Amino acid sequence: MLGETDAQVTERQYFKQTPSADEIRALAALLPGGVRDILSTRSRRYKELELAEKSLTDAELVDLLAAEPGLWRRPIVVRGNQVVVGFDAKNLEALLS
Repeated sequence: MLGETDAQVTERQYFKQTPSADEIRALAALLPGGVRDILSTRSRRYKELELAEKSLTDAELVDLLAAEPGLWRRPIVVRGNQVVVGFDAKNLEALLS
């Protein structure tokens, strides 16, 4: 989908270049649900860590996301101050048009 647009794209692979806690907080600030919008509750790693049974603070989630890239919802597309988290064709198309 991104290749079909004229948008200039910078790709970042979280497993190779994990975002810092500051970058995660900045991204979370753009999302209505904050850092929880970044967290993939359906990921294998989320289940392995039994996170559904834990009550973590936002600060703890930021640290966890910085340490565990497998917990990120993907893709995350940022354009200015707009963000689409997860594959949502309609929202991605709106963001890129």
